[in-house]
Amino acid sequence: MDKKTRLIDRIHRNFADYKEKLLKVDGKGIFEKAEEIAAYTQAHRYLTVNHHYEPEELDYLLLFQNPLEVVTDQYQEEFWYAQNMLELIAARICDKRDALADYPLMKKHGEPER
Repeated sequence: MDKKTRLIDRIHRNFADYKEKLLKVDGKGIFEKAEEIAAYTQAHRYLTVNHHYEPEELDYLLLFQNPLEVVTDQYQEEFWYAQNMLELIAARICDKRDALADYPLMKKHGEPER
C-alpha cells in the first residue's frame, strides 16, 4: 500500500473514532461541540479529498497515530483568521445592504413580518 493510501485510511479511521466518541455525548454537549465538529469535518474532507500531498507531507503526517487531530487542532488554533473574515463579511453586508430584498424583515416593535 502506498503512503498516500495509508495516510488517507488512517485519517478515515481517525474520523470514524472521533464520530464514535461523539455518540456518547448528550444533546447539549453536542451543541457545545459544534465548532469542533465542523473543524474535524472540514479537516477530514480536505485531507482525504482536496489536498495534494507532497512526499515530505506524507512522511510527516504518517508519524502520528492521529494526523486528523494534529491538523484539526492547528486549524482550530488559527481559526481567528476565519473570525476576521466574518468581521469583513458583516461590514460588507451592512455597507451594501444587499440582504434587504432576500430575507424577511421585522415590523416595527420587533414583530416579524408575515
